[in-house]
Amino acid sequence: MRFRVNTAELNEAISIVSKAMPAHSSMPILEGIYLYASANSLFLKCSDMSLQIETEIPAFVEEEGGAVFTGRTFPDLVRRFNGDEVEFESDKSGVVLRSGRSRPSLQVADVKEFPEMKRVDEEFSAEIKQSSLKNMIRQTAFAVSSEDARPILTGICLEFREDDSLWMIALDGFRVAIRREKVRNRTGEKRVVIPSRAMLEIASVLSGGDEEIKLVFSSTHIKIDFGHTKIISRLLDGDYVNYSSFMREQHTSHAVVDCRELQDAIDRVSLLAREAKSNSIRFSFTEDQLSLFANSEKGSIEDQINIQLMGKPIDIAFNAKYILEAIKYIDDEQACLKMSTSVTPIIIEPMEGNAFYYMVLPVRMFNGA
Repeated sequence: MRFRVNTAELNEAISIVSKAMPAHSSMPILEGIYLYASANSLFLKCSDMSLQIETEIPAFVEEEGGAVFTGRTFPDLVRRFNGDEVEFESDKSGVVLRSGRSRPSLQVADVKEFPEMKRVDEEFSAEIKQSSLKNMIRQTAFAVSSEDARPILTGICLEFREDDSLWMIALDGFRVAIRREKVRNRTGEKRVVIPSRAMLEIASVLSGGDEEIKLVFSSTHIKIDFGHTKIISRLLDGDYVNYSSFMREQHTSHAVVDCRELQDAIDRVSLLAREAKSNSIRFSFTEDQLSLFANSEKGSIEDQINIQLMGKPIDIAFNAKYILEAIKYIDDEQACLKMSTSVTPIIIEPMEGNAFYYMVLPVRMFNGA
């Protein structure tokens, strides 16, 4: 094995693939970075057998070959190289690297020992703008459950529907987040649940542009091909929660709010709410004003914003974290808050269309808190 690559490109490639490398594994080789040079490129990948990220960079290859490098020392070493290029050459004891005046020799593992993830045969596919998919993930992932008691809720549900829409759903028992967008070239209807970690890594690679990306599914995995970079993830097994049963259609009070004003007010009130065990904020809706209150041992606070209320006034309380996260991920200037009673969920929807749907369960109010 003998080849050389650009140092900056190698560092970037390592940064991309190492996101799939496990910190600890029952298979120690998975705690490494797979490199293989052939033709005029260097192929890199990391995997924990649930998520795999692979990429390619240009290389000048004199002798084809590869190795698995330790996931700790190797990235730190390459990051500190000051030469424009890194040269790799195998010898009897391992692999010698040369960059600038540095010449380390590293122990490596055989690439044949690195396990392969299951091949993703295309059974279903659809295309969507990269910016749309990136925003959908950002605006739902916060509601994923962090509890392992119900593993299916640690993932994000994707539903490809007959009307060429993609519904992305996340819930944790206290809130529901739903985003909807149109897709193209859908090859059927499908519902899958993807681990949230994989979805966040997909979002980190997606651009914010209008270029389309193809989502490819087998019965057990998803693959997204970005050209030089590919992400493969297993799907979660099991049936997702019937979230549609939570979606109430009738509400007695509708409030139009400015999203950024509401976010700022919740931010301020949260400073004292978080000092209380309940971490709750009381919302008091009147005809043209929303008042927010919080009490704790450190003090109390009241804040107000202007609103437009249609329907009867209502008082309702929420966990500060849950209501804040629902509001801060909305990109629209205004949103509609729909309520019925102090013990039924609040629904947050756009003024027009159905791009998003957030539901947050209230908390019980004690002593006006």
